[in-house]
Amino acid sequence: MSNVIDDYELVNCLVTGNISQIWEVKQVSSGQMFAMKLLLPETLKDSEFKNALKHEAAVGKSLDHPNIIKILDLRVSKKNAYFVMEFFRAPNLKSMLRSDLAGAQVRLKRMMECVSQALAHMHEKGWVHRDIKPDNILLNKGSEVRLIDFALAAHPKSLIGRMLTSKKRTAIQGTRSYLAPELIERKPLTISADIYSLGVTIYEVLTGRPPFVSGNPSELLMSHIRDIPEKPSGYNNNVSPECDALIMSMLAKKPEKRPQNMQEVFAAVRNLKIFKTDAEEFAKEKASAAEDKFAKSMAARLNSRVDAGRTPEERAAAAAEAKKIAKATKARTAAAAQKFKSAQSKAAPAAQAPPQAPAMPMPGMPMMPGYPPGGMPMPGYPYAPGMPYPPAGYPAPGMPMAGMPVPGMPYPMPGHAAPGVPAGPTPAAAPARPGAPAAAPPPKAAPAKPAEKKRPAKQPAPNADDIPLMEELPEVI
Repeated sequence: MSNVIDDYELVNCLVTGNISQIWEVKQVSSGQMFAMKLLLPETLKDSEFKNALKHEAAVGKSLDHPNIIKILDLRVSKKNAYFVMEFFRAPNLKSMLRSDLAGAQVRLKRMMECVSQALAHMHEKGWVHRDIKPDNILLNKGSEVRLIDFALAAHPKSLIGRMLTSKKRTAIQGTRSYLAPELIERKPLTISADIYSLGVTIYEVLTGRPPFVSGNPSELLMSHIRDIPEKPSGYNNNVSPECDALIMSMLAKKPEKRPQNMQEVFAAVRNLKIFKTDAEEFAKEKASAAEDKFAKSMAARLNSRVDAGRTPEERAAAAAEAKKIAKATKARTAAAAQKFKSAQSKAAPAAQAPPQAPAMPMPGMPMMPGYPPGGMPMPGYPYAPGMPYPPAGYPAPGMPMAGMPVPGMPYPMPGHAAPGVPAGPTPAAAPARPGAPAAAPPPKAAPAKPAEKKRPAKQPAPNADDIPLMEELPEVI
């Protein structure tokens, strides 16, 4: 990218977004400093982004108010698309809330007056901003304000437009934390949407957080429709009751219960006491009290002789505080341990069952492949590596010794040797008694007739739905 575009020299890139960049530029012909909103090269080919840039420039040019940024020139070509505006050297309110909340609270009343006047001018010109949030409000140390970013600005719906508008065709546009309930429900756009968004912005300056916070985008949108927020004084006890009442009225769910226009908001702010005590003094006192409390607690922890000068009530209070700190520390430690344990359990592989050990071989038997030397394994007997085999002549553990009876078997059986005892010579047959008839020889068995071949039974024709999806059925053996 060249550092010169037409009559403007690019000096410093202030912000880079997904679609465009904001540059500090110097006009070559006059030497004056301006700001430029420039489309990125990858978005330059999309006509939708070009039309959005033209729309924002058209809205800005139609407005003329000291608290609204001035848009001066628009140029769209094949090489570049940008508009030039006044250069207001100031951070936005969002960055101030993060870095200097007390400073933003000190300037809050002035900011509320300026923004309400700027929005009143927009509404008179027939525009609704639709994206009021701290990011779109520039605020310098001198409490000067500029309202920026008109990309979502639109005309409020007329009566005929409300009748013709379909809820399904109306898109939800804006930032979730600051969206009015009626926009989420796709109801017709009115100036009350800006009043609600400004109420959310002021709430964030008062408390340091928006009224609804959620990590779930859908739940956050539902909170705007369904939930009643905590009063600002619930987070900042220096907020006055009258300021609570104004903010809660601006955050009403129904538009008719909010202030009717920005002139009404401006009038309420002019006579409003926002804080009970000065915001800057309150912040200093709060910081000093916190520092003193910390210093005292550290001194009490480091000096073991402090208890000697304490009253019984002070000792009891100190013990309760120490117990509270110990309990909180223990809870944090337990939570961290549980988190680590759950992470380990997710990362560890599933436990596998230990492999089954081979059986102990029986002595004297031939060795089977895959088993340790010593013979064939004995079924049911586990083999433990390193366990000595029984010596030759001794049975495996749990087996009876040679010559011992086996439970449930008569011992010894007639004509049989005991287990483990070598069998003796076979006794001779007893001679036949004189005069006794000779034993008849056993009858000869008749020769077996050849089996007739049986014809296979005729099988019924198979049903077409029962035939497997294959060319031939497998043979049944």
